[in-house]
Amino acid sequence: MVDYSVKNKQAVRQLLDNLFSELPGREKDVLIRRNQLLKELSKGETLKEIGDEYNITRERVRQIENEGIKKLLKASETKKELIQMIEEDLLNYVERNGGAVLEQSLLDNFVNQLDLEQYNENAVLFVYDKLIDTIVYRSENGDFHSHWHQADLNVDHISELLNNLISHFEENKKPFTSQELFDHLSNHELVVSNAAHYDKYLSKYADDGLNLSFILQSYLNLSKKVKNNILDQWGLAHWPEIKPKKLSEKIYLVFLSSNKPLHFNEVAEKINSAGFDRKNICSATVHNELIANEGYTLVGRGIYALKAWGYHTGTVADVIEKILQESGPMEKDAIYEAVLKQRLVNKSTIYLSLINKDKFVKGEGNKFLLK
Repeated sequence: MVDYSVKNKQAVRQLLDNLFSELPGREKDVLIRRNQLLKELSKGETLKEIGDEYNITRERVRQIENEGIKKLLKASETKKELIQMIEEDLLNYVERNGGAVLEQSLLDNFVNQLDLEQYNENAVLFVYDKLIDTIVYRSENGDFHSHWHQADLNVDHISELLNNLISHFEENKKPFTSQELFDHLSNHELVVSNAAHYDKYLSKYADDGLNLSFILQSYLNLSKKVKNNILDQWGLAHWPEIKPKKLSEKIYLVFLSSNKPLHFNEVAEKINSAGFDRKNICSATVHNELIANEGYTLVGRGIYALKAWGYHTGTVADVIEKILQESGPMEKDAIYEAVLKQRLVNKSTIYLSLINKDKFVKGEGNKFLLK
């Protein structure tokens, strides 16, 4: 992410205070409740809910809302300096994303910097939608998440680029790392032939660290059909290795991402924080899956590892037996070292298994071997 600090953090709040102070009470109340503009409101209210309280029809509430918006627009004509400050900040941020930005990213990385006091983030979006003409809102559809873009942006280019990328994934049938993907896109004919489109942003914000990969990722984030996973791999959103649905698939991605043995509690925490979906997985469910899945080995108390990493199954004694079968007679310290690569246990536990005379004996040079 290219860092950006909002210059005029109080401008939106000041504008809303000024505009609403000029509205009649009922119009102000309807606008605020319909659009959930205050932090104290848990949701936007329906026409019926407001109409029932005022004992008027839904259509009358709609009329009051429209009248309020018209008056806000009229009042805003005398607040051009504040609006210009707001627009300048917003444009600078959107341009740093290549002219288009996911709404959630806008909220997380930009709106959260504003000093809003009693207003919530919906109030900011309300101002942008009603009073800023240079930035356009696009609601969620089958192809794109809700996002904001410059009014004069070539959105057809972005759509064409994403469609070509989807075809690329379908042909290769595998995910790509971020580096592989951005190398591919950087040399794509659609990007090369639209060099002026990108240079407009890159030349303006080069000192802020903006690069082509960041712009391309901003465009990728808009798509519902393309997504990256916790391994920083990109692919089609419905692929299980990108957006896993089964618990076994989520567990597998968590282990690959961590690249080390994990306690089942930690696996559950990582699954819940990864945001695969809205499901909250409990530790016991994860533990049961790990026990039943032959792809994992218990290497310590509640700690599991992928068997594909070379971990042997069985007890500590079984591990020692496997090691001696593969390596021949070994000294005690060498056995300790080899077992500790397979199991997260104390040396005393290894020693108790090693002195089992039914399995192991000490031979020449104080080396242990199989009985």
